[in-house]
Amino acid sequence: MSKVTQTVYRWLDFDLRPPRDIPANITAPQELAFHALRISFGLIWLFNSWTASASANKHAIAQFIGVPFGAWPVRVIGNGVLLLDLILAVALLSGRGMRIALWLGVAYLLVMWVGISHTGGFNTAAGQTDPGIAPPYLIMLIITFACWRLTQPATAGHTATDEHARLAIYAMRLLFGGLWAWDALFKWHPYYLTHLVGYLTASQQGEPAWLAAYTQAWIDFITLVNPVFFAVLAALLEGILAWALITGRFLRVLMPAGFVYSLVIWSTAEGFGGPYSALGQTGMTGNMLGNAVLYALIFLTFMVVYRWPQPVEKRA
Repeated sequence: MSKVTQTVYRWLDFDLRPPRDIPANITAPQELAFHALRISFGLIWLFNSWTASASANKHAIAQFIGVPFGAWPVRVIGNGVLLLDLILAVALLSGRGMRIALWLGVAYLLVMWVGISHTGGFNTAAGQTDPGIAPPYLIMLIITFACWRLTQPATAGHTATDEHARLAIYAMRLLFGGLWAWDALFKWHPYYLTHLVGYLTASQQGEPAWLAAYTQAWIDFITLVNPVFFAVLAALLEGILAWALITGRFLRVLMPAGFVYSLVIWSTAEGFGGPYSALGQTGMTGNMLGNAVLYALIFLTFMVVYRWPQPVEKRA
C-alpha cells in the first residue's frame, strides 16, 4: 500500500484490518439474537416466494428474455425462481444448507439486480436515490451466513473460519456504508431537495385508507415546518450514517438511529413496501416488503454483532 493511500486512510480513520470489536466468542444472548434475525430474514424470503408467482414477475421475465408472456420459457424460469426462493427461505429458517444457500443467493441476487432490475434503474431526476433492493439483500445474506458461522460448534480449522466470518462482517459494514454514502450523495439532487412532499404524496397512490392517513400526517408535519429543511436533514443524516459505518466511529450511537430512520422511510415513502397494485405485488419484482426494511434489519444485526452498548475494545 502506497504512503499516499496510507495517509488518506489515516485521515479518514479508515483501516482495512478487521476490527477487534467484532467478538471472537459469541455470548448466549447474541446467539439467540442471530437465530432470531436469521429466521426473520427467512420469513421475508418465504413471503417473497409467495409473490414470485405474480404476473408482474412473469412479465419482467418475459421482457428480460425477449419472448411473449405466455411462452414456455417464462413458465420454466418463473417456476425456477419460485423454487430458488423457497430453497433460500427453508435454509434460512432451518439453519441447514447455509453454504449452498449463500452461493445460490449471491448468484440469484446479482442476476436479478443486473439483468432484471438494471442495477436499480433509479432516476435521480425523479427523486430516486438508492441502487435498488438487491444490494441490501446481498449484504444481509452474507452477514447472516457469517453470523451463523460464528454460532457453529468448534471444529478443526474453526479459528480460521471464524476469522473469515469476522472479515465478511467487516467487509459488509464497509459496503453498507458505501450504499448509504451513495444514497446521501444523490439526496443533494435539486429534485429531491425541492420535491420531498411530492415524493411522499405520490407514495399514497393505491394505499389503504389507514396508511394514506398516516403518510398524510407526516406530509402535514413536514409542510408545517419546512420541506427543504427535512430534505437537507435526511441528506445530512445519511451522510453521517455512511461515515460512521465506514470509519467505525460512534457506531453504538448511530446504528440505533439508522435503524429507526430506516423504519420511518419504510413506513412513509415506501408505504411498508408500496406502491400497491391490483396484482398484489409491490416494490421491486419479487419483493413485497420494500427496500428500507432490509436496511433496518442490517442495522439491527450490526447492533447485535457489536453488542451495543458494550464499550469498543481499543486498537493497539
